[in-house]
Formats: sequence, C-alpha cells, structure tokens
Amino acid sequence: MTAHGDTDPSKAPRAQGPAAPEPSPAMAAQLYAVLQRFSQAIVVFGPDDRVVFANDRYHEMFPRSPAPGVILGWRFEDLLRHSIAAGQVPQAEADPEAYIARRLSQRGIAREGLIGDRWYRAVEERIPGGGIVLSYSDITDRRAVEEELRRKSAILSAAMEAVPGGFMVMDERFNFVVWSRNWPAIGGATDEIIRAYPNMPDLARWQSRRGDYDAIRLDPAQFDAQAVAAVPWLGRLLALQAARPQQLTPSDEERELLVQWQLLRYRAEGRPDGERAEGSGTIHIGGEDGRIVEFRRNRMPGLGWVSIYNDVTERYRHEEETARAHAETARALQELRDTQESLVQAEKLASLGELVAGVAHELNTPVGISYTAATFLADRLREFRDDLANGPPRRTALMDFLDLVEETANLMTVNAGRASRLVQSFKNIAVDQTSDERRVLSLKPYLEEIAISLGPQWKRPGHVLTIDCPAGLVLDTYPGALSQVLTNLIVNATLHAYAPGQAGRLSITVSPLPSPAPAAGRAPVEHVEILFADDGKGIPADALPRIFDPFFTTRRGAGSTGLGLNIVFNLVTRTLGGRIEVDSAPGRGTRFFLRLPKVAPQPPAAAPPTAPVDLAPIGPASTAR
Repeated sequence: MTAHGDTDPSKAPRAQGPAAPEPSPAMAAQLYAVLQRFSQAIVVFGPDDRVVFANDRYHEMFPRSPAPGVILGWRFEDLLRHSIAAGQVPQAEADPEAYIARRLSQRGIAREGLIGDRWYRAVEERIPGGGIVLSYSDITDRRAVEEELRRKSAILSAAMEAVPGGFMVMDERFNFVVWSRNWPAIGGATDEIIRAYPNMPDLARWQSRRGDYDAIRLDPAQFDAQAVAAVPWLGRLLALQAARPQQLTPSDEERELLVQWQLLRYRAEGRPDGERAEGSGTIHIGGEDGRIVEFRRNRMPGLGWVSIYNDVTERYRHEEETARAHAETARALQELRDTQESLVQAEKLASLGELVAGVAHELNTPVGISYTAATFLADRLREFRDDLANGPPRRTALMDFLDLVEETANLMTVNAGRASRLVQSFKNIAVDQTSDERRVLSLKPYLEEIAISLGPQWKRPGHVLTIDCPAGLVLDTYPGALSQVLTNLIVNATLHAYAPGQAGRLSITVSPLPSPAPAAGRAPVEHVEILFADDGKGIPADALPRIFDPFFTTRRGAGSTGLGLNIVFNLVTRTLGGRIEVDSAPGRGTRFFLRLPKVAPQPPAAAPPTAPVDLAPIGPASTAR
C-alpha cells in the first residue's frame, strides 16, 4: 500500500524546543491504546523514515500491506514499492521510479487519491525529534456524496438555465442567492450590476435612479386614515406626489419612498393597497415602448423567495397585431357580406324584373285580343244602331248581330280571364319574392302559379314544363324563399342547359318522404322531396363541385353573376331548413334534389355584435409594479 501523504518542500520544519522527557511505560501504553482506537489508519515513521508503529485500522484498510509486526522497520520508500508491486497504485504503472521520486519529494502534503477502488485522504504531520505521523481516512462515501451533490447541482443549474426567461432566488434578507444567466437582462441590467447591487433594496434604488418608478402615482382615495397611520412615511409619499406636477420627475426623497413602497409588499400582511409579493402578474419595463414581462413569485418559508420571469413582449405585440388583423378582417368580411347581400338583392330584383317583363309580354296577347274584340264589337254596335234608324231590323239580321255579340263577349271573357289569372299569379309570386313572411300554403296550386308566372321564361324558347305533385300536400314554410329557389332553378336551366334554339323538357316532381326515427325526446319531422330536372347538356365534372359557390359561373361574359345557385343553396339550407344535392353529367341533363321539412324551422335569433378586442396597456413602466 502507498503512503498518500504529500510533503510540501517549501514548508520549513517547525522550531524545536527543549527535548521532551521520555514517556513512562504507563504513558506509552496509554498512547498505544489511544492510537489503536483511532478510526483513521495511523502509521508512525521514526527519524530514519522507518515504521515504528501501525495501528490495526491501517491493516484493515490495506490488507495487502506487510503484516502487523512485519511492517515495523520498513522504510516509506519500501512501502511505496510494495504497494506498486501489489497493484494498489495503478497510476504508477507507467513509470514506477518517477512516481516514487515524486512521492518522496511530497512528504508532508495532505492529499486525496484512489487506492484500489477506494478513495483516501492522507495527512502527514512531522513530529518533534524527527519522524512523521501518516494518517489515512476512507473518504469513498464522502466523495460519493459530494459527487452526487455536484451532479444534482449541475442538473439544477441546467434546469435553472432551461427555465424560459429568468430565474432568481432571494433569501429572507433580500439577498440574491442564485440567478440564471438571462435574469439580469430581463430587468434591463447586467450580471455585473447584480453583483454590484446584490440585494433587492440596493437593486431597487438603482432602478429608481434609472427612472423605472417615475410613472407610479398612488391614488390617495384607496388609503384610509388607519392605513396611512400604519406606515409612517406613506403620508409623506402621498404629499410629495400630490405637490409634484405630472411633467416633473420625482425628487430623490420621493424615489427613495417609492423604493420602500415596492419593498412593502414583502411584509406578511402585504401592502396597504392589498398587493403581496407572492403571486403572479405582468409588468412593463422601460416604458410603453419597452418590454413586457410576466412574473411568478413564490415564498419558501425559512428560505426566501423564488421568482420566475418571462419576457412576453413579442407575444403581446403579436397578439395586438393579430387582434388588429382580426378586426380588419372582420370589417372586410362584413363589407363583403354587405356587398354580397346587395348583389343578392340585385339578383332578386333582376329576377323580378325579368318576371315583370315576361308577364307584360304574356299579357300583351290576351289584352290585345280583348281590346280588338271590344273595338270590333263597338263598331258593329254602331252599325246596328244606324240600321235601327232606318226601320226595324229583320229577324235574321237581329239574330246575326246577337250571335256576333255573344261570340265577341266570349272571346273577351276568355282573354280577360287569362290576363286576370296571369296578373293574380304574378301578384302572388311577386309579393312572396319581396317578402320574408311565413305562411301555410297548398303546394300544388302554388307550383302552378309559379309556372304561370314564369311561363314566358320557358315557353318562349319552346320548352315544356311539367308539374307532378300530390293534391292536398300542405307546407308551413316561407313561400318567398321557395318561389325564389324554383325561379332561379328554372331560369338557370333555360340559360345554361340548352343551346340557342334548342327546346327541352323541364319537370318538377314532388314526393312525400317517410319520417325517420326521431331522436330521444323529439317529435318526428316530416319532409318532402322536390326534384327539378332538365334534359339539357349537363354540367362538366370539374365545375360540379363549385356550382353553389358565390360568383361562380360559366357565362360571366354573357351577363351571369354566378349568384343564382348560391342564393338557391342559402335559401334551401338556411331559410327553408333543408338540403340540396345535384346529380349531373355531360349529355345526361341535370337533377336538383331538394329535401325540405313540411314545417320550416324558426329563424335563429340574431346574434349580438361581437365586441372588438381591447388590448389596453397593462400599466406604467416599472420593474416591480
């Protein structure tokens, strides 16, 4: 085993006094017993550097050393060589002689080293009269504890640095104990400044001189007389602030009192305004254009305070920008909706205008015939009156005149009735299309009125429109919406489904649908299916998914707005509470399936306007507000 004491050659030997008297046999026995009881391993070398004593603990620690009794008389150098030969000093294997020379030159120096798989601390002390006492302490367990502490300390240090923002620990006396690398910068300081002002009061005074607290003004109304009396200097602070104009900076006295105001939150009862140190919040640093910091401060009883700071300036600015963008988007969306609503109304009026033009054209024939018949009858009546002036008419002439009157009256009645029905249908449909009122209607007659009103739209090109609807089918719905849907489908088919001059077949087929099983606690909802079909050229596959999109049209250059089918979709799904599907392919015509409830749902209540996002500043500039 190797002696691990290290001697410092520069250390002068201790001054030697008078020679000590030789110990008595009793004293020697007592000394021997004491050395045997030491928990350390003890080896005593005489003036000639040979072993004169080794306690039992030494042989327990180093069982490969010379045996008790045998070790007496061994030189220190002999013990070194023995330890190297026994494999107890791995560090000497490369150059044993150099290791021995170095160890002999280091006698008297305390050192720690690894012998085998254990760590030892060796202390060498020179004794009067020459000689050295070498003691060994097994520090393996201590080293393990220290290593574990170092490892944990490294982990804690890494964890502290990994905390987003800054991390700081302060003891009960407001001294900064430990802090992360980022913490000083968050408060606008540096590590050098923190070391120059190593406690909260000193740092607060530095911040106050920098002007961090200048914007803080206390509201006297929040303090009663008892609160002011409980803090002797609070009244002075309120008086200084009341006397200082807003544009002036605080005096040194006011700034010092503001520092005390910041520290007052650390009292057990907190500040008079109710703020306590323990908690979380948001503070501004460096004014409104500076950084915004979130903090959380927790107290560790008996130890101090732990504070975590996080710079959230970019997040707040991003949120403000997002809020502004959201508001701008909302305004743009509302403008777009208003524009779309205007276009929808224009589309409805355009559809109504076409209906008026078609009805006017359709009325022209029966009204013209009636006018011609009335004029003809007036002429015949005048001629008959002239004949009567020349004498009684013959029976045959009278009968001919009566037949003429009857035929003309019948012609006028038929055409006037036709015009009346056309006007009545137009009136009903026009009123419905400009009204959002809900009423109960008999579906088949209403579809026939729509067909009559739109007759000019499909008759003029030579199309045929058929209606197949069960009699007695009644809906409680919005007629205007239903009329607008069918009007747009019919007009859309006449414009898009056929080539110029081509006549086609249009059909409206109505079928009641079986009621599905109702949800628990709900009444069954009855539906009808309205199928509108044409045998035209169909819709291309690439356009089919987009036909209900607003402003999508394949005839934009021909005056189409692309809103017709979008209006249909919105009216069916929102106003009428149903669904609409389309089935089409080039050359196979187009079919629109409308599934509508017999009783339309009530319109949803208007939602209240969304309040704009308010991102007011959090507060004045401060590092400890």
